[in-house]
Amino acid sequence: MHFIGIFSSHLEFENIKENIQNQITQKNLQLIHITSRNIENMKNIMFETILLCDQLHINEDQKEIFNKICSHCKYSIINTDIFNNTKIIAQKTSNCITYGLNQKSTITVSSIQEDKAIIYIQRNLKNIEGKEIEMGETCINLEGKKQISIETILAIVSISLIYN
Repeated sequence: MHFIGIFSSHLEFENIKENIQNQITQKNLQLIHITSRNIENMKNIMFETILLCDQLHINEDQKEIFNKICSHCKYSIINTDIFNNTKIIAQKTSNCITYGLNQKSTITVSSIQEDKAIIYIQRNLKNIEGKEIEMGETCINLEGKKQISIETILAIVSISLIYN
């Protein structure tokens, strides 16, 4: 079982969960919504991937739990448009993937049109099976995704790259 912890708003978590379930062929994924209210309950779960979509509003005790959670992860996926202090995560994981609309993100957008977006992978990545995902562009169909932000789409693409 692959556990993916997602720090996000409730709406963003639901959008990610729905799209991941429709796209990923692996059925042994468990997406878990992590918030400042429930972080204490997550300290004994061994997350394989942590996805940071939203700013963390946690106290000092919760930071210790957060650091413990991140120290065992194989992947960290971070929205660098919101969470720009990746030093904490990058030191604790072997694979830190950033996404966002800025030029330095690992996964970013080349162009957006009415019905599609061109996503650019700016460096090679390894998926969960160890296969190399080469840098380059990929086209994402946006039909039916009008209510989802481009940042959420980038988060979905990031998880899909790792687990597909």
